[in-house]
Amino acid sequence: MATTSHAQIIEHVPFHADPILAVIDHHDEAWSVWQCASDALVARRHVEMEGALARLLATPCATQFGSLALLRHLRWHIQHDGITDAAVLARASDLALYLRLDFLPVEPARAPLAPTLRLLSGLGEAVAALSLICGGLVVIGLATLA
Repeated sequence: MATTSHAQIIEHVPFHADPILAVIDHHDEAWSVWQCASDALVARRHVEMEGALARLLATPCATQFGSLALLRHLRWHIQHDGITDAAVLARASDLALYLRLDFLPVEPARAPLAPTLRLLSGLGEAVAALSLICGGLVVIGLATLA
């Protein structure tokens, strides 16, 4: 009997069978209800939302699709809510490492110089392209003299 690794079994689970997707939906709903709660119910809704968050962090992902969906969900909440909870940040970092993604679990704040840096990068590419063209013309000119 051939043995199958755990990773191979996970790859054959259809994306809609991943339990993390239902937990993400439940957390979204609990968060939305907490955001819209009246002053009298806000403490109770916050406890429910925290419970949904704890379940979200404890539920394993069965597929790469589920892992990516959870990372996207956590990144949104980290940025939108300014979450600094170590457990949330650690889970997002672990997911990014597992998915072999080269971006941080949290997007870095954009500097006001970003548009200028993009422009300079584009100009650098244009100068490099022109250098190659001019260099090619010089080499062709020298080759025709010989």
